[in-house]
Amino acid sequence: MARKIFSALAVFSVTVGVAAGIASAATVDVNPSEAKQKILGFGGGSVYYQNWITALGSTTQEALYDTAFTGLNLSLLRVGNWLQDTNASLDNDKTIIQAGKTRLGNHMKVLMSSWSAPSELKPSESLNGSDAGVDSSKATLKTSSSDKYGNYAYGDFAHWWKASYQKYAAAGIAPDFISFQNEPDMFAKYEETLFAPSETSKRAGYAQALNAIYDSLSTLSNAPTIVGPEPLGIGYNNFQSYMNALDDSKLGGYAYHLYHAGNGNDNSLANYMNPENFRSAMTSIASAYGSDTKPIIMTEFCSMEENGVESYMVGLAHIMQVGFTAGKLNGYIAWELFWGEGKGQLIGVCTQGWGNCTADEITISPEYHALRHYSKFVNPGWKVISTSSDESALKTVAFMSEDADSISVVLTNSGSTALTLDRPSVSGYGTAYAVQSKENGFKSKSITLSSCFVLPARSVTTLVLVKGAAEATVTTCEDETTDESYVEPVSSDTLVLVDYSETTDVSNWSSDESLTAVSYGSTALDGTSGYAIVPLAGCAQSDCGYQHAIFSLPSSASSALQECSAIEVTMHSMSDTTTYVNVGGAGGSEWVNYKYGVQGGSASWVTTTIDLANETDDAGSVYGSSKLTFNSDGLGVYISKIIATGCGSNSIPVRRMNYTPTLSNSISRVYDLHGRLVWTGKLSEDKLSGHTLKIQNLKAGVYMIRTASGTMTAIKR
Repeated sequence: MARKIFSALAVFSVTVGVAAGIASAATVDVNPSEAKQKILGFGGGSVYYQNWITALGSTTQEALYDTAFTGLNLSLLRVGNWLQDTNASLDNDKTIIQAGKTRLGNHMKVLMSSWSAPSELKPSESLNGSDAGVDSSKATLKTSSSDKYGNYAYGDFAHWWKASYQKYAAAGIAPDFISFQNEPDMFAKYEETLFAPSETSKRAGYAQALNAIYDSLSTLSNAPTIVGPEPLGIGYNNFQSYMNALDDSKLGGYAYHLYHAGNGNDNSLANYMNPENFRSAMTSIASAYGSDTKPIIMTEFCSMEENGVESYMVGLAHIMQVGFTAGKLNGYIAWELFWGEGKGQLIGVCTQGWGNCTADEITISPEYHALRHYSKFVNPGWKVISTSSDESALKTVAFMSEDADSISVVLTNSGSTALTLDRPSVSGYGTAYAVQSKENGFKSKSITLSSCFVLPARSVTTLVLVKGAAEATVTTCEDETTDESYVEPVSSDTLVLVDYSETTDVSNWSSDESLTAVSYGSTALDGTSGYAIVPLAGCAQSDCGYQHAIFSLPSSASSALQECSAIEVTMHSMSDTTTYVNVGGAGGSEWVNYKYGVQGGSASWVTTTIDLANETDDAGSVYGSSKLTFNSDGLGVYISKIIATGCGSNSIPVRRMNYTPTLSNSISRVYDLHGRLVWTGKLSEDKLSGHTLKIQNLKAGVYMIRTASGTMTAIKR
């Protein structure tokens, strides 16, 4: 849905004011008269784990698609060409792509990359680089004495690509864009094929392969657009080395990854935490290739570390700000839209019985919200417009709709100090929507109008201004919703069990063995200066037994583990490697396993959501835990915050699919997967039939219903 903002091309200024203890004033200028590159889209990769997704139960699978496609307003989906095996099934990719198209139509474009040529076209006769040993010349195309494009089997490779495209098209999932080789410069152990910029005596040439594929695909009436060269990173003029060797007229767009930025910045996590490392290299590429004629797309990047890390949210938002300003990007595709074991960069997927998963479950990572600040509020065809700020920590980028009546402004406060903004004063325009995400805080929160212009430390805020909005009559800046009956969640829906930015008291910690006592830490650690220092076993259970650090719930929330649906624990490892902690409950009839392998990040803070369904046994009896237990063979973790979510004023004994509450005249509450209250009222048989909701204002998805008699899960089809 288009946002209505700015029919006049006026300069929009936001002044950042000074409050007690807050950083110096800054000014943000947004100038619609300086329109820049056009937006192609925002997206993620559906590469690997597709079979996990399609093996999910129907309700969880549909909820996953709603979250990934509708929730992100996804406009680019990257997939792989896996027809190195010409008999491979396309069913999983077809299901996923069609789920996206059903929800988004042609708004969502598909980009397909190939990881490897068929094994018979490679000297190693293997898809994987590991089978070439140390000889990289075996990981390229095989040589040929009769190929018209050069000394390697370019023609055969091009024929395979054309046949692959036709097979995908016949299945109804033809890609809009193709990149014929993912990371041609990367000698990987997994599927890969090496291409030098131009052919050498030991390696096939990207330039020659491009010529062959362009000629082969040009015979099709519906030929896809070729983008490339999609190298591993943009440091050391790597992208330019490929571009200088090829015929630019054969490319319809430019693609690259960000796994190195040059100038010694070759660590992905370091670049994630220092996005300015990309500015110089991105600017160089943009100055030579940036235009609306051929889009520049960043097609893959992640931190290469454990996902679900709070600080990566601000890191990704900042990376995208650098890309869409200095880099003149037209599109950005994160590496993992989906990933297995519940550990996705954007969305983690657990399929019951697969890997270590005990139930069908999806997990939304903090980076999901970073991408959403862009993708949800900016549509293809919009243009980047000029922004500037004299506050170095405040990273800004703005986008204007095609008809110049809408602008979304993304503000990333990358600093450790909060900023306040005066309300924008532009005649005829008002702030109609705002959404904000904060590290170690609630994501995509609805914020009151008076708070829309407060930018917490380490946060991302999107302001949407609408032409004709009467700001004086707007009472809230709400997260976008299609539900007209949306109600802001009440404070009782979330319980803060402990927040060490607010307290130094660690007296409610104890140990059931001989662990060192828990203490309070105030030295800043990756942006956080308040936390509990929690020592753990430091050795295997076989050597030192089960040693638990025990957190007793405060008396004001002693029954939270029975009344709430999940807890969120924010942890950081004490060592330079990830510490995996088992978190359970205690204080009732027995120790209850909630979750194994909760991560304490090695280089940053990780927030993990732990479902509390195991607090109730199969018969529906509540164990009654009033304590949380932590055990690990690691040295220990730092814990900054523990909160309980999905808490209501009524007791919530269990979330069971086979339980239907008795309908009565009492008020019922319906919550979405984010824990937001989306409907309140009296349920009747025509609104709830079995486990199916028939509330007209709700979009399709999975919901939790609470009544006076209990809680159930239901779906809206």
